Amino acid sequence: MLEAYETFLAVVENETASAAAEVLHTTQPTVTRQIQQLERALGTALFDRVGKRLILTRAGERVYDTARELLQTQNRLLDALSELADPEQGTVRLGSGVTPSIYLLPNVIANYAVKHPAVRFQIVTGSSKVMTERLKQREIDLAFVTTPPDDLAPFCAMPLWRDELCVVVSPSHRRAGTSCSISDLADMPFILMRSDSGLRHIVEEKLEKGRGALRAVVETDSLEAISRFVQAGLGMGVLPKSAVLDDVAQQRLALVALTDVELGSRTITALTRRGAGLPAVTAAFVEFLPSFMEAEVGELR
Repeated sequence: MLEAYETFLAVVENETASAAAEVLHTTQPTVTRQIQQLERALGTALFDRVGKRLILTRAGERVYDTARELLQTQNRLLDALSELADPEQGTVRLGSGVTPSIYLLPNVIANYAVKHPAVRFQIVTGSSKVMTERLKQREIDLAFVTTPPDDLAPFCAMPLWRDELCVVVSPSHRRAGTSCSISDLADMPFILMRSDSGLRHIVEEKLEKGRGALRAVVETDSLEAISRFVQAGLGMGVLPKSAVLDDVAQQRLALVALTDVELGSRTITALTRRGAGLPAVTAAFVEFLPSFMEAEVGELR
């Protein structure tokens, strides 16, 4: 049907079947046959024949506008499908937790863009749970999560960064730069993530053993907010290493080493849908990630 519409447009724009046949590199009988088939399919005459010229009927004028739209839509679709198969152009649709989106992805994407300047990135942020759900719903093609789902069966998982957790205080805090045990932190105020966050669960599991519940003076959903509250001297915080390196170097935060517990780390993992073909541009980016992490941020592996 689309071929018939293409022939119809050529006849309209060239006014005769013979001229349209030249443009389409076919024969006049073929053009005439396709126009007749289109008229039968639509149940109406599309042209008034005046000598050798073909003049649009009122119905033909309406079909002409629609046929142009259909062919333009087909061309846009073909362009989009071609883009999906081209690893050097198109959009990588990814979702990310706050930690990788702020502290890790900018450097990754900046390095990738040097060799792949036509590739674009569309990034949404949210909790690991939200990003996993968006991936399931095909709203994104790639997710960076700090708390992988319990059921990994629907996904391909690629661990990328091992992001150690650190206890931090303001530089003026009496524990700044010291080593101490968990019991030494008894009754110390903490700035914590909200109770539904994966980081909060890790912190409570590691620090509440042997010293009781943590005393939260501020709860928030932002790592940056925790850092700022700690810097202001409101309490201690536990943050990923990637989020505190600059502040420690600039002496806006100080580290506290624990002597009797390992806080461990969060592993930032890349997830894709299992069994679902990735757009070529996304597949190429995913393939790039492990080698870049090994070379550039190996200390977080």
